[in-house]
Amino acid sequence: MSSYANAGYQIYRLSSVRKRRFPKQGGAGQLKIPAYMLCFILEGEGVILLDGALQKLRPFQLYLLVPGMIVEFPEQGGACQYYGLWFESIRLAKTKDGYAGVSAPPLSGGLSPGLLLVHQPQQVLQSVAQLYQLGHQESLRHSVKGRLLFDRLMHELLQQEQVPLAEARDERIERSILYIEQHYPDKISIEQLARAAGGMSSAAFSRLFRQETGMPPLEYLNNVRMTHAKRLLNNKESRVKEVAAEVGFRSEFYFSRMFQHKVGVAPTLYMKRGRLKVAVASSLSLEDHLRSLGIEPVCVVDLFCYPGQSQEVYRERLEEQLRQMSTSRPDLIIADDYHTEFRERLKQTAPPVFLDFSVWDWQRNFEQIAELVNREREASEMLTRLYVQSETTGQSLRRILGVERVLLMQVNHRAVGIQGTAHHPLNELVYGELGLQPGGQSPAELWRLELQPEAMPVLETEHLFIHQHHVLAGSGDRYREMVSTSAWTRIEAVRRGHLYTIPNWYAMSWTPLGRQRIMRELLSHLDENASR
Repeated sequence: MSSYANAGYQIYRLSSVRKRRFPKQGGAGQLKIPAYMLCFILEGEGVILLDGALQKLRPFQLYLLVPGMIVEFPEQGGACQYYGLWFESIRLAKTKDGYAGVSAPPLSGGLSPGLLLVHQPQQVLQSVAQLYQLGHQESLRHSVKGRLLFDRLMHELLQQEQVPLAEARDERIERSILYIEQHYPDKISIEQLARAAGGMSSAAFSRLFRQETGMPPLEYLNNVRMTHAKRLLNNKESRVKEVAAEVGFRSEFYFSRMFQHKVGVAPTLYMKRGRLKVAVASSLSLEDHLRSLGIEPVCVVDLFCYPGQSQEVYRERLEEQLRQMSTSRPDLIIADDYHTEFRERLKQTAPPVFLDFSVWDWQRNFEQIAELVNREREASEMLTRLYVQSETTGQSLRRILGVERVLLMQVNHRAVGIQGTAHHPLNELVYGELGLQPGGQSPAELWRLELQPEAMPVLETEHLFIHQHHVLAGSGDRYREMVSTSAWTRIEAVRRGHLYTIPNWYAMSWTPLGRQRIMRELLSHLDENASR
């Protein structure tokens, strides 16, 4: 019997080693693992769902799969080649005649299902390859050499040192946080927290707390209180006054004001969040956030005055949209920064929530909207699907492009804009998540570089994507000036005919549905070009 026995008398018996690709056929699929298996990724990249958890596969990774585990292969999830080592997990049970082997479903000895941390993957690959070659010569179940090789491999895996955890917070701050969690309903002062931290001065404690957590102690305390308040308000029988008292507020009015400041809506509205009629006032298609969560807004308006519109036409359009908003009778209005000047007008219809765009974090806005409408689970599922799509689309695009570069431009009525590689949802999608190579003039430190057409250099890119913005205001004039420059005809993308006219990806990149559409359009444009 082949074995590596740990202190718990658990042993492992190798059955076979195979070299395969997955998925075997294109398209989505699902597989239930029938036996214990070590899966060593040889080549290729892909994504899978392992018992519902997203896994990004890379060469030289090692996975432990156990019976009953569900592996899902998403559409266009990529293909990988791997070595699979099938084995049995057996526990030695003592009997009156000695020991007998019995099936042992749970693994012990330090191996956990999923991705295994391997410090020396080349050594693991060498052992696996030897076992694979040996399996072509003799039965691994009865091979003495095979038993010894597998024993050594399992011993190496079981002896792997754990990767050190990220450096923990200062112990004094941890003690103060524990104190907050245990006493948040009570009146807590900085002095009390400083004492709980170990007798520090209030000033020194406050400095250290902010350094370790990124916020002042009392702000952290209020965040803890609001987290517990939200949980309590989810109870249909809750009353705001009782919730306020239970999380440490003597004044219901002060609690409500603090809750609205932190969460975005009043506690009474939060209690109805799964039943709200929601309208949208946005220039960034925030209605797509709701639609990706399965909610159709009762009204969508865009009150921004775009360049090129006459004041007469704009005023007429503004009043008509506000009338539509009022007629739809929403319980809540979700708005973006372009609509802050209409705060008072919107408040006449329903409480507005203005999303914070000071940090260009589209995902945080999406998650905030999901919380406001009680769709956190749907938001998590949507983000998982989006991640899978970006992984698979990125692989396809990089395969099509090879070393060729991509550059994004927006031409408006003022200037020609060359997109940078970061600091904007579109840049982060194209150059970060999809991993495309930027053109030579894409600035890393700016989200966009704006130039006058005559100052535009010869762009170093093989593919050029252009959006014309504010057409009514004269972006067409800037575009014609750009294409008439001497630099234009010397651009490699222009010479090859690799020019693509795109819709407003810059606004679309702020929502999950918009990002999905951008990826589909990128793939369609480049795939069509490659097949010519």
